[in-house]
Amino acid sequence: MPAGWSLQAKGLVKSFGSLRANDGIDVTFRSGEVHGLLGENGAGKSTLVKVVAGLYQPDEGVIEVNGGPVEIGSPLDARALGIAVVHQQSTLVPALTVLENAALVGGGLGRVDPALGDQLVATAESLGFEVDPRARVERLSVGQRQRVEIARALMHEARIVLLDEPTSVLAPQERVGLFDMLRRITEAGTGVVLVTHRLEEALRECTRLTALRRGKVVGESDTPAELDERELVRMLVGEVRTYAKEPRPAGEAVLEVAHLSGCPLDGGRELRDVSLTVGAGEVLGVAGVEGNGQRELAAALVGHWRPDEGSVRLLGRPVLEHSAAARSRLIADIPDDEALAVVPELPVWQNLAVGTLAWSAAPTPRNRARQRRRAEELVREFEIKTRDIETPVALLSGGNRRRVVLARELSREPKLVVASYATKGLDVRSIEQVKEWIGRLAAGGAAVVYIAAELEELLDVSDRVAVMAQGRITGELPAAGADIEEIGRLMLAEVGEKQEAA
Repeated sequence: MPAGWSLQAKGLVKSFGSLRANDGIDVTFRSGEVHGLLGENGAGKSTLVKVVAGLYQPDEGVIEVNGGPVEIGSPLDARALGIAVVHQQSTLVPALTVLENAALVGGGLGRVDPALGDQLVATAESLGFEVDPRARVERLSVGQRQRVEIARALMHEARIVLLDEPTSVLAPQERVGLFDMLRRITEAGTGVVLVTHRLEEALRECTRLTALRRGKVVGESDTPAELDERELVRMLVGEVRTYAKEPRPAGEAVLEVAHLSGCPLDGGRELRDVSLTVGAGEVLGVAGVEGNGQRELAAALVGHWRPDEGSVRLLGRPVLEHSAAARSRLIADIPDDEALAVVPELPVWQNLAVGTLAWSAAPTPRNRARQRRRAEELVREFEIKTRDIETPVALLSGGNRRRVVLARELSREPKLVVASYATKGLDVRSIEQVKEWIGRLAAGGAAVVYIAAELEELLDVSDRVAVMAQGRITGELPAAGADIEEIGRLMLAEVGEKQEAA
């Protein structure tokens, strides 16, 4: 490892149409440090990573390595320079073995050199974990796959590793292990760039920080541990009003789930004997590493699929005995993917009115005019950034498409709210707003099932927390005073020794 190795971006500009995702960025990454790259969704973090990784070409600016300009025209060019990227979504091929995935980085399969497996094992051991080159990726946990990706990157003598939101899919204990690994990496002289939205992790674990906002660098620090988190939030998004949960008693059961088992026809995680009850005015948070049945549970609760066994009862009746029109009126359904809840080609106002015009009112000129006026109100209340209400939803950013769904579903008076990763793609201020909206509905008597990846967010909004692992409810506990470590243990339940070695 060359002493003082560095990668520097100068005046980096990358545009997509009229949007400047990177707007004159200057930043330097160095060997032997963990450099935190902070910013809300849309700040330009991932675009910067993709430019450095050779996936995008900059419109303006230069990249220098050790003071000399370089051209990074492809990921192969980046790897030749010692730049490795571990993306937020795994790039491993599930049907292949760990060794075969390692061979792919070298340009293909063919006859795989057994020495490659020995190199992979040795790299993993140097990072403090074991890896089985013969294991099929599809059988590995999320945390195991991530460790394999890091080992695969470092076995090719990476000088700097860029990690895009690496902790977003990990349980608390797995996050601790990840940062132990990152310390070993930097002690060996490799640089780490940690792209994250978790401010407390960045302040605690990083040796330097760069904050982005709307494509520009808005702050830097060589002493992150001395920064105040509130100051950092203001730097990133401005002033934020923090949600404060009000105590409220739970009323009669609105949602009753008993011994739910099965899997949707289009695949996914199989549910295994899931039972839960949510009363009027109560928020039940559902925690778990992503992919452990949360999405399938949400779909069953709103009647999108009929499980093989067990029952879902809404207001004392099986949910599928309520007509589609009744379910639309009784349930606020916020799926994890807004593409499931909007019609991209239709304008904003029609997406906001789709439930009403489909079930409750004929699309007469008078009703359409009324819905347009209502849409204007919702655009203001939910701060949807759009040119006007006639703009097709397809032209909005991901965060604003999410706001369209939230506005339509949360502006009604549902009996049940099923919110699945409702804050995905939203900034800090917007997340606090969502918490307030959820709290307001619960105070009005709605039963809420709130699924989230962030435990802190989940505990802020919930009265009780149910933890899912491998399609089961592995534990339930009050949100007040909940032990994060205990929740993490329940999130990893039934994995046992498999978490120790891939």
